[in-house]
Amino acid sequence: MTNRAAATLRHDEASDDVLVRAFQAGDSVAFATFAARHSARLFRLASVWLHDRSAAADVVQETLARSYRGLERFRFRAQPATWLARVCRNICHEENRHTTRHETMHDLTTLIDAGSDTDDTTAPDGPSPLAMLDRLPGRQRDVVILRILEGLGVAETARIMGCREGTVKAHLHKALANLRIEWRDDDH
Repeated sequence: MTNRAAATLRHDEASDDVLVRAFQAGDSVAFATFAARHSARLFRLASVWLHDRSAAADVVQETLARSYRGLERFRFRAQPATWLARVCRNICHEENRHTTRHETMHDLTTLIDAGSDTDDTTAPDGPSPLAMLDRLPGRQRDVVILRILEGLGVAETARIMGCREGTVKAHLHKALANLRIEWRDDDH
């Protein structure tokens, strides 16, 4: 086994903290492992935030490029994966501010799981779940994406969004109430 292969094997088993510290010490394989570990999650997040899979791929690349530069100064005030998701969110928001195109909404399952084989874009006798999600105010939409679709905890969601845990809970409560109202209104 070569030294590089042995390093890759060790890196695959290492925590994100260990990988970032190794990268900060000059180990480029550690960064490659860290990036590969989180690329699929970044793509899912960017796909939902942007509603555009090709733009999401570009955002993932930009996120990884910025993280390559930023991780050199990373101080572990948050988990590396949380910090990376926040970088992705910020780039998506930049992209949304700079673009005026609004593409047709894709099926929620397709955006969340690229391997899904469903073609149904609406709920039975109702609106598209993603279209309903898109009509929520920005911070409510972000909370639903992070808490429900990504399954993150309140604390991690708060760190990604740069707010307090109580704010996350309030936004989620409002978002779910708005979705229930919209679902009920569209059902009539």
